[in-house]
Amino acid sequence: MVSLKKLNKEEFGKMLMPEKIYTMNFKEELEKVYSKIYFDNINYTLIANFFLVANAIALILYLFSYPYIYTFFYDYFIKGVIWKIIIIFVSWFLFSLFSFLGLLLGFFLYNDSKVKKSELEIEKDLPEFIDNLVSNLKGGISLEKALIKSVRKGQDALISEVTLINEKIMIGKSVLISLREFRERFDSPIINRTVFLIEEGIKGGGNLSAPLEKISQNLKTIYNLDEEIKGNTGGFAVVIRIITLVIAPLLFALALTLLTFIGNLFSMISKNDQSGGGVSLIKSIPSEYAQYLIFFSYSMLIMITFFSSLITSQLKNEKIYTALKYLPIYILIVIMLFNFFSNLLLGFFGDILNF
Repeated sequence: MVSLKKLNKEEFGKMLMPEKIYTMNFKEELEKVYSKIYFDNINYTLIANFFLVANAIALILYLFSYPYIYTFFYDYFIKGVIWKIIIIFVSWFLFSLFSFLGLLLGFFLYNDSKVKKSELEIEKDLPEFIDNLVSNLKGGISLEKALIKSVRKGQDALISEVTLINEKIMIGKSVLISLREFRERFDSPIINRTVFLIEEGIKGGGNLSAPLEKISQNLKTIYNLDEEIKGNTGGFAVVIRIITLVIAPLLFALALTLLTFIGNLFSMISKNDQSGGGVSLIKSIPSEYAQYLIFFSYSMLIMITFFSSLITSQLKNEKIYTALKYLPIYILIVIMLFNFFSNLLLGFFGDILNF
């Protein structure tokens, strides 16, 4: 138990850090990512600051949502003060909880994307690095010096990693241990396999240039195949995004326009029948139906966007939680396009039927 007198932001951040978010071992995953980027433990002071920011966001959301909350729970609000306090507390708690979890997930995805970017850069630069390493070894340079001399300008991710390996060797660690720690820092099969083969070559002794040349050739083949696969899956991903971001909002906007069109058409027929002295059997469609359809459209668009993001992440061979990275932006785009298409189509058909 932490004493309240000694409680500081770091201790408070440790108390707030969730072990798991749904099925994801959040704390463990964040520790791995944080150690890969910053070579340090999690900054719990930052987690405490996230909590304060989450409460500020919750306050803003609550103030904007209060009229809707009051309308929705009106029957409970008029029952008494206790019900008011319960509803306000639960609303505040939910806003604060989801804001805090959203900030934590955003922070994790931001750092995870930095690790992924470094991995991709290293994978791309590995063939050239191995070629330069072979040339330096053939020139008689020792492996320790050849590692640092084989990196070129512009290979930022590889420069930082090779510099770290060199520093570890300088403070007394063996080349094998330094290389093993380097490959264990990344989840990339290409990096792990390549560095493992270099380790095996060092253990076997003898001329390291020949196996390194084979590794370089294999890497180039793998890289070309990987680019081809990404090109094929990238095409499917683009099609899915177009359907999700453009076609789906357009179809729901057309459905809303059709409902409004039919409702106003029935209303016009009904008026004509009544003006002619007859009894109309056709009545207009209730206005609530349009509101129900708008709510249904918003719900379905959000659901479609969520699942399409999951499918896209799988096509790109990424982890599922990376689909959440662009989800808020995609949802905002589909909602804006739905409203744009709705107004455009209603305006067009409104000029025809004068509604």
